[in-house]
Amino acid sequence: MKLIPTGSSREEVYIRRAIIVEELSPLIGTSVPCGAFGGKCVEILYNSVDETATRASRSYESTLAAMRLVEALRKSSLIGVDIPKNKQKKKMYFTKIYELRATLTNLGEVKIIVGERNNKRMIHYCITKKIKE
Repeated sequence: MKLIPTGSSREEVYIRRAIIVEELSPLIGTSVPCGAFGGKCVEILYNSVDETATRASRSYESTLAAMRLVEALRKSSLIGVDIPKNKQKKKMYFTKIYELRATLTNLGEVKIIVGERNNKRMIHYCITKKIKE
């Protein structure tokens, strides 16, 4: 396993982004059974990996969460459902957005966003470490 930088400099964020892309790119085009949907599979697309890498690379803990995406999806539970209204959420053509949570060993609670398209396909959108409020 690669050494993941823990700082917040621009260079360290770029390194974490590259690590996430390298780890998740083999999952592109695959489906993972999701605990929140009773085993219904969630697809991982290129846009999923790109969005996850962009968001999760901002913090060390979110990077660790992204590296355990498959485990998180399998252990997830549904927290909420939303209808996308802004362009950011509409960019992947979702008709519904699901917020999921999973608790991972040695990491804590992570937040997973999954979208549903018109054809009922479930697409992974993003995963980040949940920050305590």
